[in-house]
Amino acid sequence: MLLLLLVNVNSAISHDFWLEAHPFYTSPSKTVEISIHVGNEFAGDSLPNIPNWYSDFSLYQPGSKTKIEGEMGRDPAGFFTPDKNGTYAIGYQSTYTYIEIEPEIFLKYLTMEGLEHAIAYRQKNNLTDTPGKENYIRHPKALVQSGDSFEIDNSTLTFGYELEIIPLSNPYRKKLNDKLSVKVLYQGKPIKDILLIALTRASPEKTQSVRTDAQGVATIELNQTGPWLLKAVHILNLKDKKADWESHWASLTFEMR
Repeated sequence: MLLLLLVNVNSAISHDFWLEAHPFYTSPSKTVEISIHVGNEFAGDSLPNIPNWYSDFSLYQPGSKTKIEGEMGRDPAGFFTPDKNGTYAIGYQSTYTYIEIEPEIFLKYLTMEGLEHAIAYRQKNNLTDTPGKENYIRHPKALVQSGDSFEIDNSTLTFGYELEIIPLSNPYRKKLNDKLSVKVLYQGKPIKDILLIALTRASPEKTQSVRTDAQGVATIELNQTGPWLLKAVHILNLKDKKADWESHWASLTFEMR
């Protein structure tokens, strides 16, 4: 109970939620550990495997998915072993969590994530000085490269999450300073004007922030080596007795050599 309370309090301050592979580059038949993280600027705490905290933690392949192995309380939360050369895709979907956030912290997070419509709604309805009452859910994904060839390539798969970042090409086929375009989907449809933020472990302060176009597409430049984090947030106003907002948090991680 105490750990769950700490995670919820931390979530009010920490906005990023992502998966990490250890390592992102591997070889067939070598076990890859998968950890779950919450924090800011690609740094923070890792979370254990608590099945009540998620509805999905799977390895995705075309037309199927396989549960990621991992015991209760394990950290790193799970692991898998690739059997071929190519790109593997892992997804995690949390359960919904309710939280109340102090007004100034709520405004800060809405501003950081580019959610101006929510800020405008609160101003219009004289709610700026009230707590943010929110149900939130997380949808992180990670891509892992096994070997140097592409016998399989699951990098562009759609998982069916409520909010999802999907590469339009495989980042592991890219070279340094290449462009990478991704599509952001909400309920399976492209969503316009969502703020996509990209940052690296090497220089987390140097973010790229791009709004999606009418097709839900945003393009970044892969100008750093090392792990990358792409993230986006969508928030909806609710007519609910408890929560005023429902937010969806999507992320995508991979590594550039």
